[in-house]
Amino acid sequence: MDKGVCECGNYKCLVNVYWHGKHYEYRRDNDSDILTYEKALKKLIDISSAIKSKTFNPLSFSDEAIAERKFEVQIEKWFAEKEKQESMTELSPGTVRQYRGYIRNYYFFFQGMDVKEITLEHLTNFKDTLHVIKIKTRKNIMIALHNFFCWLKERGVIKELPVFPKIKGDISNNRTSIDIDTQEEILQRIPGRHRDIIEFLMETGLRPNEVCALIVNDFDLKNRIARIEKGFVGNKLRNTNKEKRKRIIPLSDKAFEIVLKNMKGKTLGEFLFINLTTKKHYTPNTLTKIWRKYSGVKITLYEGARHSFGSQLIQNGIDIAIVKELMGHSDIRTTQNYLHMRITNLSIAVNSRKVLRLVRTKIETK
Repeated sequence: MDKGVCECGNYKCLVNVYWHGKHYEYRRDNDSDILTYEKALKKLIDISSAIKSKTFNPLSFSDEAIAERKFEVQIEKWFAEKEKQESMTELSPGTVRQYRGYIRNYYFFFQGMDVKEITLEHLTNFKDTLHVIKIKTRKNIMIALHNFFCWLKERGVIKELPVFPKIKGDISNNRTSIDIDTQEEILQRIPGRHRDIIEFLMETGLRPNEVCALIVNDFDLKNRIARIEKGFVGNKLRNTNKEKRKRIIPLSDKAFEIVLKNMKGKTLGEFLFINLTTKKHYTPNTLTKIWRKYSGVKITLYEGARHSFGSQLIQNGIDIAIVKELMGHSDIRTTQNYLHMRITNLSIAVNSRKVLRLVRTKIETK
């Protein structure tokens, strides 16, 4: 008999199962291909295994169920749910945009596969295709994929989560920052009409999208504090910040002075900072362009203001738990990325001690 040919001489096969008084016919395998003799045997083995483990459901082996379990079908359902969460402000547009990119640019690897059939081997092979991407992005892609499989299990599409391969490597990165003197030099290069908002960023360590969203109502002048409740995502104003929690920050003397100056003539509900060029509120994109045009440094606005704010606090010996709250970090491990500046200074101190000891030795030998 030719390989793949049934004893009856046909290349196409049909699997018929009699279960609890009913006949069930199967004509396709889990890849939606027509059953050949070998594929039919595999289908029978899978059905037999499910019966022995008492998990057999005849409908789950049907052609319709298999088509419904295709990766591309399920991932679109998952993504549609994420878009709904975004519309209800339960998920940030940035996160949804990332998911959309992962589906379009990476997850096509699983095209046509039954999600029940995806194993550690498949996931490992997929991970290996990401080797040219930086490690942080790789981890984020795999985390999102794991989130998808958890969603499948919650909805009963799969019984067990497949084992996920681990991506080794440290994703933490040292923060590029500048000192206060350099910040002051940069401020002198920024046109006066834009200087207040840039300096306010440096004084508070807020994110550009948070500062652009500040309105007069957000400030308690008596207690010299600001409530951070909103932020721009693209051109959309969201009522929650990045960590999805409101927070209060104290205002430095300079920050308080800037607030008083920019509040003059404004009423409740108006934006604190107005771009005198456009007569409208600032956007993060506008601030980035201003920084690139006038700062005279290669580092980004985020690094020159927010990262520098965190590093300067650490250098001044401020407790890391306090720095965490001022920065609005949800995880202290993020704050720990700013410790490198302090470590650098300690290293300089240690090395200078070695030089002094060497000089002293030379003097004694004379």
